[in-house]
Amino acid sequence: MEGTRGAGADSRGRGAATTPTSPPEQRQATDIMEGTARLGEADELLTGADLAEGDAKASFTVLERQTCFNLLASHNIGRVAFTIEGDAAPTVLPVNYLMTGDTIVFRSTLAGTIMRHGRGYASFQVDRFDEERREGWSVLTSGRCRWVRDPGELSRLPQGRMPQPWAAGPRDQVLKITPARVSGRRIARS
Repeated sequence: MEGTRGAGADSRGRGAATTPTSPPEQRQATDIMEGTARLGEADELLTGADLAEGDAKASFTVLERQTCFNLLASHNIGRVAFTIEGDAAPTVLPVNYLMTGDTIVFRSTLAGTIMRHGRGYASFQVDRFDEERREGWSVLTSGRCRWVRDPGELSRLPQGRMPQPWAAGPRDQVLKITPARVSGRRIARS
């Protein structure tokens, strides 16, 4: 789209942009797009037809910080979200992880996407849902993602508890996220 490339960008929108670029422009609907049939003059849009009816038995709870950490510690698969310079949207990748205290620790490869782009600020999310009962919880953290290279710091990690990554190949580099912001939500039915 025109108007979305930064200064110094090539024809594909890549390059050394020294100034922030504006967000992408809103796409315009076209008749070519499938599944976008328009309402005719005689058709009537039902107000609220796309809204789900409420369930009086459901409770929504904002979780306390320690509860969020407890839920994070109860699982070992989560999602790391970070931005890659020049991309319009965040990249989100699943990882096997370990909670040690209030720190999220996971492995990567030296040439992996997370190692190349995820160090700096990142978010981490874990959730659990029961679609049949329509209940569950979600925890989202954000903070600094750092490569753990110090031998002393590495030796303090509980090596026997580090989860084995599901992805094939060696994952011998350790990264950690120290959450600065933590939020959690739970929906439960009585």
